[in-house]
Amino acid sequence: MNEMRVFIESLPTTSEEVRSAWFTLPIDADVFEERLQVSMDSEDYRIIEKEFPFVDEVGEDTTIDRLNDLYHTFESLPADLQEDYGELICYFTSLNELHTQRNEITHYPLCKNMTDVARTVLEQTPAYNALSESIIRYFDFKGYGQYLDDNGKFVETHHGIYELP
Repeated sequence: MNEMRVFIESLPTTSEEVRSAWFTLPIDADVFEERLQVSMDSEDYRIIEKEFPFVDEVGEDTTIDRLNDLYHTFESLPADLQEDYGELICYFTSLNELHTQRNEITHYPLCKNMTDVARTVLEQTPAYNALSESIIRYFDFKGYGQYLDDNGKFVETHHGIYELP
C-alpha cells in the first residue's frame, strides 16, 4: 500500500502567513506544530488534500486526533480487508463499522465464483467430508453456490470473494 498522507494548511491570521505541509499518517504533534506553527488541539488549520483509502471519512475540519484514530483503525484491519477496502466499504456505514465487524467477514481468497465458494464451504463441513466419493461426484456445487448467493451477502473482488455479515 502506498504511503498515507495529508496536506494541511494553517488558517490565515492577521499577523502571520499561511503555512502548509504534507504529513505522513499518523501525525506527530511536535512535527505538526513545528511545520504549521499552530497547535494540533486548535481549530486553526484545515485539511486540503488526502491520499489514503478512507478519504470519505475525513473533511477539511477533521481534527488530527480523529485523523490519527481513523488511521490506526484502518491499520488494525486484516491485510486482505485493507487491500479490498474500496470495494467493501460501500456495504458499511463507516470505517468503524467495518472494523467492528471485521471478525465476522469471511474471505475466500482462492474463489473466483460462487461455485468455488460452495465447494470451499462444503470441504470445511465434517458431514460433507464423511460422504463417500461416489456420492460427492453427484453434488450440484453450482446450485449450492446459487443458494448461498441468494441467502447470503457476498462481494466479488479481484482478490477473491467475501461473505459479509
